[in-house]
Amino acid sequence: MPTHAASGQSLEARTEVAAEEAARQALAALSGQKLLAAIVFASPKHKLGKALATIEGLVEGAPVIGCTTAGELTERGVLHDGLAVLLLAGDGLAIGAHAVGTKGEPDRVASQLSAGYAEAQKQATSRGFAASTTVILVDGLAGTGDRVVSSVLRSTRAFQQIVGGAAGDEGAFSSTHVGMGARASSDAAAALHFFGAQRWGVGVDHGLTAGRERHVVTRSEGNVVHEIDGRPAFELYRAHAKARGVTLEPEAAGPYLIANELGLFFLDELRTARAPLSVTASGALSCAADVPEGATICVLEGRPDAMVAAAKHAAEEAHAALQGQRAAAVLVFDCVCRATILGDEVGRELEAIKSVFPDTPIAGFFTYGEIARSRGKLDGWHNTTAVVVAIPA
Repeated sequence: MPTHAASGQSLEARTEVAAEEAARQALAALSGQKLLAAIVFASPKHKLGKALATIEGLVEGAPVIGCTTAGELTERGVLHDGLAVLLLAGDGLAIGAHAVGTKGEPDRVASQLSAGYAEAQKQATSRGFAASTTVILVDGLAGTGDRVVSSVLRSTRAFQQIVGGAAGDEGAFSSTHVGMGARASSDAAAALHFFGAQRWGVGVDHGLTAGRERHVVTRSEGNVVHEIDGRPAFELYRAHAKARGVTLEPEAAGPYLIANELGLFFLDELRTARAPLSVTASGALSCAADVPEGATICVLEGRPDAMVAAAKHAAEEAHAALQGQRAAAVLVFDCVCRATILGDEVGRELEAIKSVFPDTPIAGFFTYGEIARSRGKLDGWHNTTAVVVAIPA
């Protein structure tokens, strides 16, 4: 039986009611088919554990994972203060895992997330399911998501596709939550390992341009950038803002940092973006993922038209990767900074994706980091990026 999918959403303020409303909306479209898994994206105004437990009680034993967001997406539109769910059904195989301690022990967390993978792979192979993809949701403020992704890759198999996102909290940058079933907390990660007959399609693009001035990270430790060009890292942003008529103070710098992220070069190629999330007392930048000492960097610039075009290109890339197979559903992991830059035009990205996947269920969220590791995409952690994932029917 092919894979089928349906999305649901709710703007109901009461968590249990919102979760049931969104889940039943999706269930109605699947007409009693065997459920594989549920993925939930919820506003931080909701109690994530309650939402996941409510949906778990409706999906007949299928694994349920989810996270808080900086905004939710379905094919119906962009939500805030809402809840969105994607249900998958069919003959494939899906197993879930949940772990806490991403800040201090990312490798242990990754090991726990992958603990059941080998046995599931054997079972999947015996049923003719040769392809697999892992969906990972991680704490958006831990700063170790890239290490979790790399470790999960080592714990699964060569060329394992890994997609997902870092949880958000609507731009408060205070606490994000990830869960599975009734378990949800900060400093956590959750994974769903999917096995099926067809490979999922993955597309990635950002549409950002590099600022004219390049700089060097002269001191960093993991995800904390202490100095740029020999000066406290925050001074780069203070000067950048001043040149644009903005007076930037550390305690209120979050929105500006997110809207003007760091770009990292490999030789002369702009390779990745890194989101500074906060400023320490010493003027260091705490970022969403590691920034290596000695890296050449710039402050990135985002233009709405280019970002919308990038979202469409990511969708086209995901569509092409299906090699003619129809998409049962689309997952979207889109950086919160893109929403900040687009402002009232944020819905344009979703419309661009829908133009490639018309009449297809869509679910996703605005993230604090995007995950896409597949063939040809060796850097699994991204910022300021649109990741589009096409699930084959």
